Amino acid sequence: MLNGFRNLTILLLAAMAAFSLALFAAAGTALSQDDSSYSPAHPVGSGDDDWWTTYPDQNDNSGKEVEHLDWVTKSLKEKPVLILIHSSNCVPCLTQTPRIKAAASKYSGNLAYYDVLGEGGSLQQAVDILEVYDPYGMGKPVVPTTIFITLAKGPDGKVTVAWRSEIDAMSEERIDSYAKDAIYYYKQNSADWT
Repeated sequence: MLNGFRNLTILLLAAMAAFSLALFAAAGTALSQDDSSYSPAHPVGSGDDDWWTTYPDQNDNSGKEVEHLDWVTKSLKEKPVLILIHSSNCVPCLTQTPRIKAAASKYSGNLAYYDVLGEGGSLQQAVDILEVYDPYGMGKPVVPTTIFITLAKGPDGKVTVAWRSEIDAMSEERIDSYAKDAIYYYKQNSADWT
């Protein structure tokens, strides 16, 4: 009887271990992205959905070099950057903020997250960020604006800062696609960034 109990206990422990392993694997790329099989959802370019190394086609400064903020380039020495600029009361912000916070938590080991309130004491910081990373170059703060910044190879083949920003609320799937891309591009290129 005791041997039967031990065997049942061992079987239960083995089943629990297998279940835990399956859950860990199913947790997805947030825990471990297989870079050898990952293919970026968005290429480096100048179109609407691309990662940009210069100002994109729709920007008033299209094709011009971007003068990245010092604190952003410092953060990029450690990991890619995710910035959310929002207000406390706009309807799209109320949708976007929890989605971005969930992604920031999900990818916390692989993304540096900055939450910037575009009002009150942090309004000037939001304006300064948007002067650089507004996708349209409108020169005025529009919330919510979500900005992903990573490292990728530019048109000349050299590793440079690549960024992507989007105004308005994004779907969780779209947020994940840019977060995963940012992490992938960063891992592929950070060693060659000078």
